[in-house]
Amino acid sequence: PCFSPNISSKRLVDEDFLDEGNDNKSANLIQPGGKDKHKSIMWRFFGKIGFDFVSAGVTYVNQQLDVVVDSVIGRTMASTGFVSFTDLPSVCYAASAPLCHQPEMLQTSLSPEPRDIIWKNIQGNINLVKQREDAANFFLALGAILWSIPLTAIQALATAESLSRVPFMSWLSTSSNLRLTAFINGYLPVVALLTLIMILPIIFEWVAVNYENRKTYSDVQNSILNRYFYYQLANIFITVTAGSIWDSLNDLLYSPYSAFVILGRSLPTVVGYFVSFLATKTLAGLPMVLLRLGPLGKMLFYRLCLRESKLTQRELDEAIYRKEGIMYGWEYPTQLLVVVICFTYACISPVILIFGAIYFQGALVVYKKQLLHVYTATYESGGLMFTSVVDRTLVGLICGQVTFLGYIIIRQGYYQPIFLFPLPFFTWSIMRRFNTMYVNPSTQLSLQRAQEIELENKELGAFMMSELREGAFRQPALTVDPVHPLPYRRDEISIPGLV
Repeated sequence: PCFSPNISSKRLVDEDFLDEGNDNKSANLIQPGGKDKHKSIMWRFFGKIGFDFVSAGVTYVNQQLDVVVDSVIGRTMASTGFVSFTDLPSVCYAASAPLCHQPEMLQTSLSPEPRDIIWKNIQGNINLVKQREDAANFFLALGAILWSIPLTAIQALATAESLSRVPFMSWLSTSSNLRLTAFINGYLPVVALLTLIMILPIIFEWVAVNYENRKTYSDVQNSILNRYFYYQLANIFITVTAGSIWDSLNDLLYSPYSAFVILGRSLPTVVGYFVSFLATKTLAGLPMVLLRLGPLGKMLFYRLCLRESKLTQRELDEAIYRKEGIMYGWEYPTQLLVVVICFTYACISPVILIFGAIYFQGALVVYKKQLLHVYTATYESGGLMFTSVVDRTLVGLICGQVTFLGYIIIRQGYYQPIFLFPLPFFTWSIMRRFNTMYVNPSTQLSLQRAQEIELENKELGAFMMSELREGAFRQPALTVDPVHPLPYRRDEISIPGLV
């Protein structure tokens, strides 16, 4: 606003006050309809009948076709770039300010750590990645809804009678050993189901890396964490209720009130199963984490089939003594599943809290030892998966609240459900508030914090550049150091000039 009595808004326009430095020429102010006056009459006619909208639509379709063609035949130029700054305030400006008025044309964000980048996917178009992510989520959600189909197939096929139809297994049909038949019928479906659940993270990882083309390892592990967690919930729901999610959704469409009845009637009756489940995870699952069967089997294979004296030091480093990183997408859902079980039965059968406490006490010792002495950090994600873990924990709390409501309704409580009904909605609102107050701001560096760091260390710019390795955000194939032969063993005296 201009408060000077000597200057009016009309004078600003008439005397071209807005065009300083233009030698007092016309300011070329755009009036309604004035931006097309320099164009021909025919062009203005086409604009009035909507030709400009059609032209913009054709341009947009052409851009989308280019994206699809690039995804099929490969891109000649990467759509992702990295820019390094010497001071933190500039990073804040570039990462948070809109740099282009066109939507989704130039998107900026804080870059991940160089070790976290999947370089073969770095050139992928972000819009295509989002489209594939939506498609993958749709089909994986459909698979969770229809999860009862593979479970039913396992129950039907994993029997001694079905195995007898396999070539060279026909002797099972004529076997008179009833104990063997009972053993196969009792344990083979369980082993088949556990095998199916164990290969789910492998499938999710392949989808995230090769189909969705996610660009960071932390993003891949985060997607595995979320999907594996919900598949475990679907498996528990189907195992407990002995029905499909599709049938339950059909019941909910006709009677939403039946959700509480289904959970309140089925879950309390199988508390013994989950107590045994927690005991098994404590006595068998945690020792398997210590054993690390995958690397153990690999090492035994090399030791039995190969002579260590014939292997070079590089082969030993890459095959037997290779550093192993923790698979967050595999480990986190296991712990979250125990949290969900404890939340669900804390009010119905408090005895399960004892087994949950024993499990987490053992898990604390096991995972602390593994993290300190076994696992090696291959990249840093800045706590990306912590927010997902907190959200999934609150989802488990909602499951426990809904189950407790159903249990009270089954027990013919009248006033208690009225007071407890807002609890799930309150928890959901807390989740959204956490995301708004903490999760979303944590993805960016605030300008206030950046300026505080600058004041604390006036030489921060030179420090940042000295810490940032030259070529850190270039393709590793272009920055790899020369490879020199290693000595036969590391304890030997190394030759000068060799690494």
